Amino acid sequence: MRKFIFVTLLSLFLLSACSSQKKYSSVIEAIKSEGINITQMESSMEVELDGIKSLSYNFDNNEIIRVYDFGSKEKRELGNKHFQEHQQILSSHAPIVYQTSSYLVLYYSNANLTTATPKLTETKYGERIQKAINSIE
Repeated sequence: MRKFIFVTLLSLFLLSACSSQKKYSSVIEAIKSEGINITQMESSMEVELDGIKSLSYNFDNNEIIRVYDFGSKEKRELGNKHFQEHQQILSSHAPIVYQTSSYLVLYYSNANLTTATPKLTETKYGERIQKAINSIE
């Protein structure tokens, strides 16, 4: 009986260790874990949303990602609402918007557009960024 319990517990431990996906606490750390090379941009024009300055990054193909850390889910939701309202006024190229915990991430792709906002599959990094976003705690 002891052997059976030991084997069962050992099996559960091994299964849980194999199935756990690594979780990240930072958007940039998660994106880099997907093998995407990004470089922080030094910008003379800071982009603010609800008083939060974005951190801007360049991909190797000159696409841009802006990361806002609002500190809470509620503030992030409000920031996204204000961004969407502002974006409706503009008729320009809209970014792909990702949201997780306190982060709002805007991905400006160079994709040839069939719509105002490209689909993830129409971009070089869209699906990999989505996978990275899903791995954030």
